[in-house]
Amino acid sequence: MASCDCNAKHVLVADDDENDVFLLGRAFQKAGLSHTLIHVRDGQEAINYLSGKTSQNGDHAKLKLFLLDLKMPLVDGFDVLLWLRTRPEPICLPVVVLSSSSMPDDKNRAKDLGATDYLAKPTGPEELVTLAKGLHDRWLKEE
Repeated sequence: MASCDCNAKHVLVADDDENDVFLLGRAFQKAGLSHTLIHVRDGQEAINYLSGKTSQNGDHAKLKLFLLDLKMPLVDGFDVLLWLRTRPEPICLPVVVLSSSSMPDDKNRAKDLGATDYLAKPTGPEELVTLAKGLHDRWLKEE
């Protein structure tokens, strides 16, 4: 997955909270965004997906953005960032950490490990729609 697909329409979301993923999907709909959200429940599933080790990754080449939670079971977001950083073949994909943690140490560590951006999870539905629109404008808009 070394090359970028400019027509990519998929967003990989690594988050163990099903409700957060559901609400994010609703926010994308309310914002009028047609991108498909592909959900993985933990860091190990994310690694498996990105490395082609799952049955659902037929569309992995269509990924445009990776939204990564930090606090997940099994393999956390920091470990995923480390895995991405140490791969022999780089993955051309912006990684935006979307976390409930607002601790500066978490943000700095994520950035040091290669996160493209770090955003706090919104607390309300309108803020989530605003976040979805912002993600679209910054990372998903067609050139």
